[in-house]
Amino acid sequence: MDFLDRIEASLPDLIARKPQALGYAVRRSCEIKASVVGLDEREAGLRAILNFGHTFGHAIEAGLGYGQWLHGEAVGCGMVMAATLSHRLGRIDMALVDRLRSLAQAAGLPVTGPQLDALDNAGRYLDLMRLDKKAEAGEIRFVVIDAPGRAAVCGATDAMVREVIDACCHQG
Repeated sequence: MDFLDRIEASLPDLIARKPQALGYAVRRSCEIKASVVGLDEREAGLRAILNFGHTFGHAIEAGLGYGQWLHGEAVGCGMVMAATLSHRLGRIDMALVDRLRSLAQAAGLPVTGPQLDALDNAGRYLDLMRLDKKAEAGEIRFVVIDAPGRAAVCGATDAMVREVIDACCHQG
């Protein structure tokens, strides 16, 4: 059973904060992170995959004002948005996007992004994402997924990112 399967299967125990389920999830998460960091000790690029959901999530935090959403809520929602972008880029099928959205929702995380600007919501997200530490010369870099446990960093056109934001955010 892979990690995603295990998290889905044990979600009720995780929500109930059962020590055995939490212990496994934390231990395995640390092992995965240590493995990635070990492969990229000098931060040459691979380590960025640990930031799945953070580009959208940081825009949510900055746009709402820090503290309005918890960091985990913003990143959880950002993961759904990044999965949607991954689908639009042709990297994953919609079934995986729906699976991740369902898991985040079952965990009590928001899965719909907030409206950050009444006139140009997507524009506000894009402006904030251009300030992200992963942006390079104004080009926004996103952590996208190819499958559970497989991620990459890439860019996307503003038009595609606007489509994702429009599809994933509250309107009005």
